[in-house]
Amino acid sequence: MKTHTESEENYIKALYHLGGDQPVSNGDLAQRIGAKGSSVTQAVKRLGQKDLVDVVPYKGVQLTAEGVRLAKAILRKHRLWETFLVDKLGFGWEEVHPLAEQLEHIQSEELVDRLFQFLGSPKHDPHGDPIPERDGQMPPVLGQPVGAFVTGNEIRIVRVEDAGTEFFDQLDTMNINLGNTYMVQATSAFDASVQLSSTSGSFWLSKDMCANIYAIRL
Repeated sequence: MKTHTESEENYIKALYHLGGDQPVSNGDLAQRIGAKGSSVTQAVKRLGQKDLVDVVPYKGVQLTAEGVRLAKAILRKHRLWETFLVDKLGFGWEEVHPLAEQLEHIQSEELVDRLFQFLGSPKHDPHGDPIPERDGQMPPVLGQPVGAFVTGNEIRIVRVEDAGTEFFDQLDTMNINLGNTYMVQATSAFDASVQLSSTSGSFWLSKDMCANIYAIRL
């Protein structure tokens, strides 16, 4: 039996992305959801009645332990569906987020468990983000932003943040994929852009791109 609306689940997920188990301001929540303040206030009231959030005076809205559990369950479904769409149906990593946004509201735990087993019990999704376990435990978050490395470091790309279709299109144009290895050739003191090189040549990444591409040092 479905006990939460899709709108309520979207609020729960937004709160988790913004603050985890810490308070989030109504303004930040409204901006993330794309809703008016009055709508956010009403939504928060409904979530509070279901013991999913608490209102912390002068700080904002905070997920309860049950709210965090629900947020991780939604995130688990989202990232498993992204993995299925990429690995089994051949979708590009830039295509799967809006599809997984729809599929994440399916309620059947048995379906999710079977999907997890069918995919080989993955720990991370196609973007390198951790997939929560059924009990809410989180695999490790991989890597540091590319801008954190210095000249001479050899790095491997392990995760990319979802920064929209144009971002993923740019990654594809530059042939940047998880698992690719590069040498950090230079860092610009002017705009924090980074030059990477590989056997196929070298290129510069802007500061914004560096902030959304994560790597480990080899």
